Amino acid sequence: MTNVSLDQPITSLRGVGFSISKKFEKLNILTIRDLLFHIPFRYRDTSEILNIQDFKSIQEGTFLAQIVEAKNIYTRTHKVLTKVKVTDQYNSVLDISFFNQSYLAKTFKIGEWYIFDGKISEKGKTKNIYNPKYEKYTGDISLQKHLGKIIGIYHETEGISSRYLRNTILPLEKEIKEIFQDPIPNSLLKEYSFLTLGESISQIHFPTSQESLIKARERLGFDEMLKIGINIERDRKKRSKLSALPILEDTNLTRDFLKSLPFTLTNDQLSSIKEILKDLSKKKPMNRLLNGDVGSGKTVIAALSILQCIRNNYSAVILAPTTVLAQQHYETFLKILKPFDIDVEIWISSKKTKAKSPNTLIVGTHAILYKSDIPKNLNLVIVDEQHRFGVEQREKLLRGGGNIPHYLTMTATPIPRSLTEVVFGNVEVSTIKEKPKMQKDIITKYVPYSKRSDCFDWINRKIKESKYEQQAFIVYPLIEESATLDAKAVLTEFQNLKDIHFKDIKIELMHGKLKEKEKIEILERFKNKKINVLVSTSVIEVGIDMPDATVMVIEDAHRFGLAQLHQLRGRVGRGEKESYCFVIPSLNEQENESVIDRLKYFASHPSGFDVAEYDLQTRGPGEVYGIKQSGIPQFKIASLTDIDMFKRAKSVAKELVKDDNMDLNYILENIFR
Repeated sequence: MTNVSLDQPITSLRGVGFSISKKFEKLNILTIRDLLFHIPFRYRDTSEILNIQDFKSIQEGTFLAQIVEAKNIYTRTHKVLTKVKVTDQYNSVLDISFFNQSYLAKTFKIGEWYIFDGKISEKGKTKNIYNPKYEKYTGDISLQKHLGKIIGIYHETEGISSRYLRNTILPLEKEIKEIFQDPIPNSLLKEYSFLTLGESISQIHFPTSQESLIKARERLGFDEMLKIGINIERDRKKRSKLSALPILEDTNLTRDFLKSLPFTLTNDQLSSIKEILKDLSKKKPMNRLLNGDVGSGKTVIAALSILQCIRNNYSAVILAPTTVLAQQHYETFLKILKPFDIDVEIWISSKKTKAKSPNTLIVGTHAILYKSDIPKNLNLVIVDEQHRFGVEQREKLLRGGGNIPHYLTMTATPIPRSLTEVVFGNVEVSTIKEKPKMQKDIITKYVPYSKRSDCFDWINRKIKESKYEQQAFIVYPLIEESATLDAKAVLTEFQNLKDIHFKDIKIELMHGKLKEKEKIEILERFKNKKINVLVSTSVIEVGIDMPDATVMVIEDAHRFGLAQLHQLRGRVGRGEKESYCFVIPSLNEQENESVIDRLKYFASHPSGFDVAEYDLQTRGPGEVYGIKQSGIPQFKIASLTDIDMFKRAKSVAKELVKDDNMDLNYILENIFR
């Protein structure tokens, strides 16, 4: 029986004192469980031991050799070069070089055998092996700690290397299977041919073969997916007990509303309306996501839902992530709902209008939820940009017992189907891919840095030729210059643009450090044509609607995810005029093929769903959506695109949640995470 427990502090391990524990803290390792759940992010297979001749031929790999000579050479720059000569059983000879490790001349004793792992590189005209990894040969490959096997490469921090991590975990190797009590019932493990948790953790750190490593990764990836599945199924069970007051559709009202619009809705819009109105008519609260591309017309669908809600004698709320967007929504809904005499109010920090009717639409930011005077007859909550809406705020909607409001989420960040399964598993999804017929595709061009000035000169002419009717956005990744990032900053570039390219054109600056009131004032002046060129950071990314803005320039475009570039592109082309988007990389990146390929892909694909899917495959969800703010889970092993694994996890989660004797909290606390 082991005397080690998973909850023991890391300092209970031999050699881990207070100062080392502080370094472990930087990797979020506080307990033995944390240490064992800190798994390699990649592996190096050094199990195939080459002879020197084969190593020379392949030019990289792992080989076994005997020390012939080891000596230090001191260079003119006072650096130490340790030259080591080795041989093998076939009498092949090889020279190896180590920089600034003079102690190795004494470490490597003539006649001793070592395993080396490295590659042959060129420095100038000479080929050599520089600073290879090495480990003294024990005479038995199975007893080696670091080489001669499949070794894990871990996330490291100063003072904690992968080698140190392996050495720290190694004394626990024989106890791992005993330490872990598998929280998943044995019958389920057998049904899906999964390894136990203990076996998986053992193999993930010390794989005996590629096959066993694959099996270990499969089990741990399943655990990560299962956690999501259990939460989804729990939420579904909780929601199934909730009740809502139905909002019944008045078909005449729907017909009158559609007639009042100056355009015809697309098929996607019509099918989304049908799905939402059907949900609203039920006694169960709607929980639906309206996933639409930029400019696909989600606002109209929201407006009809609100109209039906208010005509059923209830109130509705629409929540925006910023006061700028709330102000814009207020103006939009006032306009769309004007023919139907609907009371539209705005509640933001600088303004709070008073309801004229018991059934009203309130537009504001998420702070509304915490107001005591929120209408008692609230029956529809619409949230714009779900990923900016916190868990606590979502929970707030479900509290209070009795009937709860229907809940509709809208996002203009296109989410590929593969992700909606995992992230919004407990939510019904309506997708709008079609663009309104009157909307033209935005002409998007990749502009090499060398053509940057020509681009600005063209914009200058375009604005003047339109008699200052047309407007442009120019976007930068940073507010101020950074010592660590090679990226253009909006404060510096604004001055350059003003002095060089737009001397006689009204140009203004906007960024995230400005107060909301200042941003609203600037956007108001831009809307009223008192500004022609707005230089900004990505603060304009979401929802800013300026019909006469026809040009978007994004500098250092490679620093943005394609989904974010698509959001920025969507700030133009809101009216009927031909619109343009130019993406420009930095000077240092204009020769980088992967940067050029990404930006050219973006330029040739107008669909946000296409660019999000492409970015998801090439950069991963963290880069595409910004994991922390998006609610998208961050996995160590599982892949968000592995829908089959997710379906398996969801099926198991359903069984577990259905079983009233199952301790779900115990499972969630003890599975791999």
